[in-house]
Amino acid sequence: MHNVKFGLHPGPFNFRHLNGPMELYFNQQTIVEPYTVPIQMPPFPKHIFFNLDDIAELPNRTLVDIMAIVVHMDTIHRTMWGPFRKIVIMDARGSLHIIKVWGDLLNKNALRWALAKEDYGIIIGTMFRRFRRQEFLESSDHTAIHFNPFHHNTHYFGPIQKLWWRGATVSLLLHFLKSKGVDRF
Repeated sequence: MHNVKFGLHPGPFNFRHLNGPMELYFNQQTIVEPYTVPIQMPPFPKHIFFNLDDIAELPNRTLVDIMAIVVHMDTIHRTMWGPFRKIVIMDARGSLHIIKVWGDLLNKNALRWALAKEDYGIIIGTMFRRFRRQEFLESSDHTAIHFNPFHHNTHYFGPIQKLWWRGATVSLLLHFLKSKGVDRF
């Protein structure tokens, strides 16, 4: 901004929000130039949880960003709040966890979810909400899912994916699902 004037305020105005001795005046000589530099956002968040056991120490309803491998998908459940699906994921340390994905994230990405399950694909999930009462992360209205992302930390999951492709850890998954009370495989 150019040619902006500062001066003492002459008296009370109807729409005054600040109680100070100075005011800012715009007159016919004031020039406001638009700010046209594009704001660049990083494609992925800076702090992504690879070890999902660390999330247990966070406060209730904390939003977290995760990176994991999709290893199993439950059937779609329907409630009065809409459809959801529980998805079993494995973090970089080999621990199994459950995420609960709602509505649009299921419908818009149905083929991607199916391919991620078949290929044990890597996902980055942003803004998942942690609930202390439940043992899983739940998608929020702001959650975004990136399937098989081009990220500098995906190399941590390479050895784990190879184990799943060989079928070496299927018994671990079956034991985990039975311990969580999931009957359908």
